[in-house]
Amino acid sequence: MKHKSKSFFLFLPPKIYSMKQTIFFSLIISLFLASCGTPKLMVHHDQLAMQSADSGNYKQAIAEWETYINTQKTNGDTILPKAYAEMGKAYFHLKNYPKAEASFDMARDNSYADPEMYAMMQQRYQSINNLSKEITVLEYYREHFSQEKDSSMMRNRLFETSLESENWTQAEEIWAQMDEDSKNSEKYLEIYFVMNKDLENKDKCDEIAQQLLKVNSNNIMGLNWLAKKYYYLGENRYQSAIKAYNKKKTSKNYKILLKELDKSTADYKKSLTYLNVLWKIDSKEKYAIYLANIYARFDDKKKSQYYKQFITH
Repeated sequence: MKHKSKSFFLFLPPKIYSMKQTIFFSLIISLFLASCGTPKLMVHHDQLAMQSADSGNYKQAIAEWETYINTQKTNGDTILPKAYAEMGKAYFHLKNYPKAEASFDMARDNSYADPEMYAMMQQRYQSINNLSKEITVLEYYREHFSQEKDSSMMRNRLFETSLESENWTQAEEIWAQMDEDSKNSEKYLEIYFVMNKDLENKDKCDEIAQQLLKVNSNNIMGLNWLAKKYYYLGENRYQSAIKAYNKKKTSKNYKILLKELDKSTADYKKSLTYLNVLWKIDSKEKYAIYLANIYARFDDKKKSQYYKQFITH
């Protein structure tokens, strides 16, 4: 009689069979796991670095970034350029500016840039009076991050550097883009005034000088410009009128002389409104010269002599 081949488990009672089956599969699973080994816990140092920086622990952030960079190098993996930038920011917050600058340079060498990094670089270069590098950073920021929160501050600083580098073409472009508060500030109006004075835009200087005095009635730059403007208007008119009359002394020309002298007097009086303020602020010899001459034209010998005593040559 032939017997069909049957599994050993078929001859066992049901309960024993179930238990044996469970043990068997458990053994299989255990062997599989053992063959795979214990899984390693992945530590993301870049994430830990960002978390440390966010909590203000910049020393720990630097340590994590250094570990991240060294691990990537050891494993032959790509280093995210942002790592150098973020490490630089951490150094900057710790006021270790040389290392911050070196880290930022590494980020730039790897074609990375972000607004905060460039804002910090600008502060660094300004603090060490490296104008050329600062301008390069400011121009890059203006070109690539013009919509960022610090754009107004960076644009205004670039406008300031235009005065130092005498880059008036760039200054005019930036002035057109500046906000109204900046355009009405004494600081930037003075820069714009110097620019237009250098370019000999006299009418523009008249306008800016008036704006400066609206912002600050004691602004030296505005007072000086308008004092001299009206003084020379009066003096030139006076000299021209006297010369014309002396050339041909007729009753008609005498009447013309008187009219011209009235206009000249009006100009002198305008000049005095600014000169008197300047004299109160600082009794300098250069102001005394103008004041003495004006009162001499008014035939006020007492006042003219008073101011002459402050003239040394």
